[in-house]
Amino acid sequence: MSAIWGCIDLSGADIDQCIPDKMSECTYKYKIDRREAIVDKNIFMACGLQYINKESRYEKMPFVKDDIYYTADVILDNRQQLISETSATELATDGELLFEAWKKWGDDFGDHVLGLFSFAVYDKRKNEFRLYTDHLSNRCIHYYVDGSKVFFSTLTSSITDTVPGIGICEKWMSASLITDFAYCFLFDGLTPFEGVHILPYGTGVSFKNLSGSVSVNNYRYYDPLSHVEQMKTFDDEKCRELFRTTFIKCVRDIVRTDGECGILLSGGLDSTSVGSIAAEYLGKDNKNLYSYTSVPIKDFVDEFGSTSGYYVNDESKDVEDFCKYYPNIKPSFIACEGEHLFTHVDEVCDYLELPYKALINHVWMHNSYAKAHEQGVKILLSGANGNDTISYGKMENTLARLIKSFHFIECYKQFKTYTEKERIIKKKYAKRFLKELFYVTERPNIYCDENGYKKEFIDRFNLKTEWEKVLQGTTGNIRTNEGYGRCIFATGILQLLGIINTKAGLYFDVMMRDPTMDKRILELCLTLPYKAYAWNGVERRLIRSYLDDYVPDEIRLNTRFRGKQSADAVLRLNRFGVSSTKKLSDTVSDKLGKYYDLERVKKGMDEPDSDENIDWKAKIVSCSIFLDKYAK
Repeated sequence: MSAIWGCIDLSGADIDQCIPDKMSECTYKYKIDRREAIVDKNIFMACGLQYINKESRYEKMPFVKDDIYYTADVILDNRQQLISETSATELATDGELLFEAWKKWGDDFGDHVLGLFSFAVYDKRKNEFRLYTDHLSNRCIHYYVDGSKVFFSTLTSSITDTVPGIGICEKWMSASLITDFAYCFLFDGLTPFEGVHILPYGTGVSFKNLSGSVSVNNYRYYDPLSHVEQMKTFDDEKCRELFRTTFIKCVRDIVRTDGECGILLSGGLDSTSVGSIAAEYLGKDNKNLYSYTSVPIKDFVDEFGSTSGYYVNDESKDVEDFCKYYPNIKPSFIACEGEHLFTHVDEVCDYLELPYKALINHVWMHNSYAKAHEQGVKILLSGANGNDTISYGKMENTLARLIKSFHFIECYKQFKTYTEKERIIKKKYAKRFLKELFYVTERPNIYCDENGYKKEFIDRFNLKTEWEKVLQGTTGNIRTNEGYGRCIFATGILQLLGIINTKAGLYFDVMMRDPTMDKRILELCLTLPYKAYAWNGVERRLIRSYLDDYVPDEIRLNTRFRGKQSADAVLRLNRFGVSSTKKLSDTVSDKLGKYYDLERVKKGMDEPDSDENIDWKAKIVSCSIFLDKYAK
């Protein structure tokens, strides 16, 4: 994999001599193995390569072929298919194969290519420049138009460090600040920087010079929601075979590396499903799978125990038991002693170039990335997206579908089977189900920050309505086909994940891969009928029924408990956080006053830490750091 950056002047004028150095300077904070560049009159293209597999060591990018200048950030999952279809040799690199696919099929290349990529092509004869990101925007790419010049980069700092006067995008910042949850990309294509755009999933953009100005044309080459249809009938054996074949292949395809493989591992269904398949496959080549698991500090377990009602706070025993089934998994337990959610906040906001709000889990993830790098891991797996794909499936959704199709007798049978199997009080469950069923079509009640956030921004950008439109039908246990499709192909979530995985991977020299959000899995999930997800008393059936020979029974059949990472976040902040000589309110930036009543914010920051306010405090601190660094 790599980072790419550059500048094309569509007027034909030579690139300013200072542009290459300015654009390249910020890349030196990332772990890049080799940098190469082309400067040719009106063209500057660069690529910073990381060696993930043996083919990446032979990449030569950027390159020029038939007056087409090309650079790419790419790792492919179907090399052999492309070699066959493009008549390339076995020695072809991933970058070369992607270029040949684009040359052969044009904008239809996405029908043939599998993998993660962003790439740039400039056709000198046509004086036309194009940028692309992959089907799910796993590899982020940004652009900025300045007169006749088009700047592009994996990293926004390559652009903001080069073009003077780029400020903060008020619309993006306001949309992010209004909520406390990590989701911060409300408006497609916008970034925290005014005029700097990010490509949404499955998108290409072309730039042409028209009478001294640059025309910009965005187009979707991949639009699964318009053509993927659900199966009309439920054939359990067919669904089982389709899921197993697809998921196992997705896992096996993404562990191609000449380094080590690792996994972020919990005791839950998603990561153990990924880990079991990966461990078995790697074991055939006598390779290990290094795992990293979050565990709370000892004082938290001593005070609150390893479980809290429904949640398991300390999953170390579950992971240890799982690893007994797969001896080539080598576990590490990440306790992060002495650290809290603000320990690495300056660092993460710097390398993500983003006011990153999900700081609670970042403590152990940061240390896991660093440990993985130390152990020579090049591919780091996870099952982070599994809740909406491979372990999706609540019985409420099945009951709702049966009611809406007037299958009342079958609905009662399923209700009875499930409640008796799980020993749930029927009346209590029915009441909760009916309440959700009757309110599922209502607009979601969007939480708006009422702790000093200036309401003028809500009205100016119509934020409450915009958030409602994005979240409508995508949350809760009951979802329509349309709502589920918009959930798993949510542009804003995919953009955020792409930024995190791309830039964290560059920073730690570890390639992040999640087979639970592979393009093939998302498409399959749209195709499968609702009965495949929850039926005959079994929820989350894709794993519980279809992976019975991979995931151990004590994990697969556990319906009583779920793991909870970073349950000790509040205790950590109280124990290891701001010193007695400094208050948390001292971290609030004056620049936040544009969006907040600073007096109320500072008062709120000095309130006792709790599970109810810790996400809000994380948002305030990260946004303060970001604004101090980037706001002019």
